[in-house]
Amino acid sequence: MRAALVPLFFVALPGTLFILVAVGLRWFAGGPTPRPVSALARLLRRFGGRFSGVVDGLERVGVVRRRRPEPVPPVLLVLELRRLAAEVQRIEVSVQPHRAARLAAALAAYDHVLVQLCGHAEVPTPIGLLPLDPRDRLGLETELVASGVDW
Repeated sequence: MRAALVPLFFVALPGTLFILVAVGLRWFAGGPTPRPVSALARLLRRFGGRFSGVVDGLERVGVVRRRRPEPVPPVLLVLELRRLAAEVQRIEVSVQPHRAARLAAALAAYDHVLVQLCGHAEVPTPIGLLPLDPRDRLGLETELVASGVDW
C-alpha cells in the first residue's frame, strides 16, 4: 500500500499543483474565470438574497464577472410605449370581463416603460411604486415631449 502512495506523492501531487498554478496565473493575467470559481459563483447566486453580498464583493474585486444586460435602445422603448398606449385605449373601450384588472396591468406596464424612457432622456422621475399617479404620468409625458421624444 505504501509503495502505491509514493508515485502518487511524487508525480500526481506536483502535476496537480503545476496545473493549478498555471490556471491561476492565466486567470490573474486577465484570462477566463476557472470553472470551479464560476461554478461557486453560480451556486451562490442560486441561493439568492442570502449570498448576494458575497457575489457582489467577488465581482467588485474582479473574481467573478457578471454579464450585465444590454440597455434597451430608446427607439424600442418608444415603440413599446406606443403599443401599450394603444392597448390601454383598447381596454378602456372594450366590454370584456375583468376590465379594471386588465387596465391596471396595462397601465403598470405603460408606466414601467415610461420611467425607463425617462431614464434615457434624463428626465427626473418620481420615486414610488408603479402604477404612477395620473398627475405624475401626465407630467412625465409632457416632459418627455418637451425633451423631443414623441410616440
